[in-house]
Amino acid sequence: MVHPGIIAAAIVVALGLAPAAQAQANPELDEIRQQIKELKDSYESRIQALEKRLKDAEDAAAKAQTTATQAQSAAAQTQASAPPAPPEPPQASQQGSPNAFNPAISMILNGTYANFSQDPAKASVTGFLSNANTSDALGPRGFSLGESEVTLSSNVDHLFYGQATFAFEPDNTFSLEEAFAQTTSLGYGLTIKGGRFFSAIGYENSVHPHAWDFVDPSLVQRVFLGDNYADDGVQVSWIAPLPVFVEIGGGVGRGLNPPGSDRDKNGVGAGTLFAHVGDDIGTGGSYRVGVSMLRTSTDGTGTSIADIDDRTGTTNRFVGDTQLYGVDFVYKWAPEGNPKYQNFKLVGEWFQQRRSGDLIFDETGALGIGPTPEAFMLKQFGWYLQGVYQFHPEWRVGLRYDQLEEGSWNAGPVASANGVVKPDFTPRRYSAMVDWNPSEFSRLRLQFNQDKSQIGLTDNQVFLQYIFSLGTHGAHKF
Repeated sequence: MVHPGIIAAAIVVALGLAPAAQAQANPELDEIRQQIKELKDSYESRIQALEKRLKDAEDAAAKAQTTATQAQSAAAQTQASAPPAPPEPPQASQQGSPNAFNPAISMILNGTYANFSQDPAKASVTGFLSNANTSDALGPRGFSLGESEVTLSSNVDHLFYGQATFAFEPDNTFSLEEAFAQTTSLGYGLTIKGGRFFSAIGYENSVHPHAWDFVDPSLVQRVFLGDNYADDGVQVSWIAPLPVFVEIGGGVGRGLNPPGSDRDKNGVGAGTLFAHVGDDIGTGGSYRVGVSMLRTSTDGTGTSIADIDDRTGTTNRFVGDTQLYGVDFVYKWAPEGNPKYQNFKLVGEWFQQRRSGDLIFDETGALGIGPTPEAFMLKQFGWYLQGVYQFHPEWRVGLRYDQLEEGSWNAGPVASANGVVKPDFTPRRYSAMVDWNPSEFSRLRLQFNQDKSQIGLTDNQVFLQYIFSLGTHGAHKF
């Protein structure tokens, strides 16, 4: 049996050891608590650092996207003056393939159904002296083949690019629209083009018919320059090394086509000057503004023109100088610069034509007067504004307004006495179109014009057009 004193002593000892054990355990617990606190502080700091890195990365990605969009828009501006991107020359290993073409070949098939409320064979533009005052500009009633084109293009070598475009006209005639060589690597922003090519005057003039936003060209384009004014000659352009797009250029040519005529002489028969400025507007828009000038002359026999005011029924001839001054503006918009699903294009041009020389009145003697040369001066204006909106990847709609101003002109006394006077009339035209583009190679277009360009007449015109592209075709201008 354990003595009661021993039990009491043991209880006393145990009670004395308990506080000591608790005192020994407290530092260990504090250390554990401290380690937990340090771990929590460390993880919070690391989480904050990771969150900051994530935010910085997101900001950098957004900035890179904005920069890429601006670069794409700048590239589109530069493309306004650059040649269509030619295909790379086939490699030597490809020459044996029967499907390897050099040059690239493309064909544009174009046809139209037209309905006119007035006789297109008697169409004219009252008060204007242009070769375009003829009925062939409108085409026939009913079904007809439009201007179809065949284009051959290729890099010639590391220095030159070449292109030739052949046109098949609705009247079964064949013509060479363009045939030129162009430098590709002169450097310093310089480009030289030589051969036959559409002049850089204005905006619409250098656009091929299949790339027009409407079936027909603007009235001011048709009256002053024809559908496309081309010449044989040389053109030089320079793109300045600036943060905005700046292009300056000019050319000299034979003066082969109206408003001039082939003078069969050494030297220069026509000259052009042009300048363009463009830039981006935000991430979705871009613009280009241009000014241009054409100066040309006729030969000694002049150019035959229709009756000035469609009153006397005579055939007249103009001999002298022509100057044409133009201002053009192009604005394009697409969400974030991507035009695939939605885009808008606004184009406007204004031209002033000045002619000075002799008007040979009653050239054929229809009035019994006979050819009578008299001093003649003329200043006329014209402009158009058009907008095209693509609201769906396959559908576009467009509106256009044309207007011409008879300006001021002075015919000689014989012509004036026989009815050649400035008409009190302003030619106008209203146009609306919708087109369906199931792919980049096909287009079907429906268009309506209300043409009031002939005094006393309103011609309601309806067109249904198809345009199909076969083969490799270069990019179109800005």
